[in-house]
Amino acid sequence: MLKTGLAAAAGAAVTLSGAEAADQTLAPVNIKPKKKGETKVIYLGGDQLHNGMGQHQAMRGVLGPTGWRLMCTMDARYVTPKIISDADLLIITRWGGPIEAWCPEPFQEGAMPNDGYMSDKLQDAVVDQVMNRGMGFMALHCTIWSPDYHNLLNMMGIKPMMHGPVQTVHMHNFNADHPVSAGIPDFELPLDENFGVELINPDAVPLYESTGRDDKRHDIAGWALESGNGRVVGLAAGHTYTSWRHPEYQKLYWRGAHWTMKRDIPPLKG
Repeated sequence: MLKTGLAAAAGAAVTLSGAEAADQTLAPVNIKPKKKGETKVIYLGGDQLHNGMGQHQAMRGVLGPTGWRLMCTMDARYVTPKIISDADLLIITRWGGPIEAWCPEPFQEGAMPNDGYMSDKLQDAVVDQVMNRGMGFMALHCTIWSPDYHNLLNMMGIKPMMHGPVQTVHMHNFNADHPVSAGIPDFELPLDENFGVELINPDAVPLYESTGRDDKRHDIAGWALESGNGRVVGLAAGHTYTSWRHPEYQKLYWRGAHWTMKRDIPPLKG
């Protein structure tokens, strides 16, 4: 697990065994416990179709100025109920299908092992932490494509729609009345996918819409929801680096992270 060191935690380390990480082959991981007053953010992203290293770098660049403790991994076996039990925010960029794990050895011959995303145990823990404890949750890009995980989709308040081809996607109709999307102008993202959602929870609020230049499909592609005691933000762009580095889309990441944790939203500088 990669850690930015934005805020080093004090005290004895919490040891996660391989069994706790749902894989006996994983080496133990020592995680320092959360300090009083610390903000703990967990990010899970990257797979064989998406640049996890680029995602992590961009997320550190956007959220770094906050001083939050940002913990990133590309292996879902490390995202356990214990790890998220005191997290303030969980951010996921993962589709709900077979995803290869990271190899613990210097070289791998043959296929990598599956990292088990999303296990029923993790799904239940995420839903519980959001709806009962009030943990913030951000679903980025392909995370919405988890059609077999009904509890997760119900928590997010959506029905997913599969994307069209990789193309230039026009982002428009930003909701001027929501703090996550207010004041953001229309813009375009090249080399992206126009994932969309149908809002099935009447309390879900659309944040913006998208239209693919090639397939002309028009979707709701961002939304916000008060889900139980927690908050959810979904942002459907992000197939390539274009959204992760776009200054207007970075505002959505920045504002969404603060809003889901019920924090005041300062301006994003830079």
